[in-house]
Formats: sequence, C-alpha cells, structure tokens
Amino acid sequence: MSTQVAMLGRKETDAEARETRRLVLFGVFLVCSLAIFVFGCNYFDIFPTNRNLNYQLLLSVVFLIAVVWFKRDERLNRYWQIAFAFFAAMFAVIVTSLIGGWNLTILSWFNVTAHGTSQFQAVNKIYEMLMVVVPIIVLTKLSGADLGSIYLKRGNLKWGLSIGALVFLNFAASAFLFYATRYTSIDKLGAAVVWGIVFSFANGFMEELWLRGIFLRRLEPVLGIGGSVLVTAIVFSLMHGGTSYMVPIAIPFYVANTLTLGLACGYLIMKTDSIWGATLIHAAADLFLFIAVLANA
Repeated sequence: MSTQVAMLGRKETDAEARETRRLVLFGVFLVCSLAIFVFGCNYFDIFPTNRNLNYQLLLSVVFLIAVVWFKRDERLNRYWQIAFAFFAAMFAVIVTSLIGGWNLTILSWFNVTAHGTSQFQAVNKIYEMLMVVVPIIVLTKLSGADLGSIYLKRGNLKWGLSIGALVFLNFAASAFLFYATRYTSIDKLGAAVVWGIVFSFANGFMEELWLRGIFLRRLEPVLGIGGSVLVTAIVFSLMHGGTSYMVPIAIPFYVANTLTLGLACGYLIMKTDSIWGATLIHAAADLFLFIAVLANA
C-alpha cells in the first residue's frame, strides 16, 4: 500500500514539474516572440528598438547561435527547430528593413505612384508579402524541412476552404452593408473591393505564415496545441496594438479583436493541417477593415 502511495505521489510530482516547465517555456517563447514582433517591429515607432537595424541584427545572431548550440546539444536538441523559427521570423524583419525602402522605386516600375489609393496600398502589400514570405520559404528549405512543416500543404483542404469561404463571404457582405453608401462613386467602391481583395489575401497569407505557420508545429511538442495557439495569438494581438489608423480609444478593442482572430486562425491551421483556411479568415477581416478605413478617408 505504501509503495502504491509513493508511486502515486511521484506521478503527481512529475506532472507538476512538467506543468511548471511548460509554463516557464511558454513565458520564454512569449518573450522571444515579443522581442521580434513588438520590440523589433518596423510598423511603428513606440520603442527605441522599432525600426532599429542594429537591434534586429543582434537578435538574429542570438537566435542563430541558439540554433547551432541546441542542434549540437543532446539535451537541448528538441528545441533547435523552435530557435530556428525565431531566427527565420527575425530574418524576415531584417529583409524588410534592408529593402523595404525600395518600394516606391519598384512600384513606379508598374506605374503605381499615387499614395493613399487602394491600388497603391494593395500593390505595396504584395511587395511587403514577398519580402517576408520568400526568406521564410528559402530558410525552411535550407534547414532541411519541407514546406509542410510550415503548413504550406493541402491538409484538410475541404474543411479549411469551406469554413474560410463562409467567413470571407460574411465579412464581405458586412462591409457592403455598413460602408458601401459612404463611397462617393461606384468607381471608388469598385476599386476598394478589387484592390481590397488583393491586399487582404497578400496580408493574410503573409501574417499567417510569419506569425503562425513557422511556429505552431514546432511549439506543439513543447506547449501542446492550446499553448501554441495561445502564445501566437497573444503576440499577433499585441503586434496590432501599435496601429496608427485607429483612434487610441479603439485600440484595446482592436487588440481583443485580433486576439480572438488569432485563436481562431491558429486552431484552424492545426485542425486542418494547412494554412489556407486561416488565410481566408484572416483575409476576410482585412477586407472588412480595408473597405471601412477607405470609406472614412
């Protein structure tokens, strides 16, 4: 009897230790993610490290050293792919810092020069998407992993696209319902819809790959499905807290909105084993916002 009690106590102690370790790792991964997507972000200038190339280069070197160290250490080997995901995410930030300023020159090659128009914003977003997506795909291949490791695969395409399409149609209809009458001409509304679709799909795909695609599969063995989805959703929401196109009083609500969106997209990615359904849902939210912002411009 005493042996059984001792074994039961040992199991409870081991379970508590695993849970404590998981909470500690959740905190570590959250801090690393915030260091990239909030403190290293190029979208706003809230912290001294924003748009700071020296900070970005230093952080990428730290992550790269961690990749090499963890991969060679037997005890830490299970974490090297997580460190690699952080390095890939930071490297994408550096690419946007180095060549993001070329956007006006490159867009002028396509005769897209009118700032503030829906066409300019959409084409500029395609350029931004390529700056992020291409480095991530190249680094993933160089690491020896296939594209399925970042959810660029069919997966359960039927369910992913079905759910994503329903949400997309709902948001598109809502955008028309609330904002169509605010446009001064049918041409402006048509341009907002066409270029809004381009913008929303480019941004949705970029952010789903960047903030979730490269992390979820690597974090799951350590944090589980719930922990992986939650940490990426928190970072996704806080990253959007620095937005400049909303009045300050609306930002807490926007953060809450993006948190729930991140939870839904993360769960759908893991449930369907593919990024495409989440990209559709993300694009739906972006299209609504795109049409709404231009309507009030």
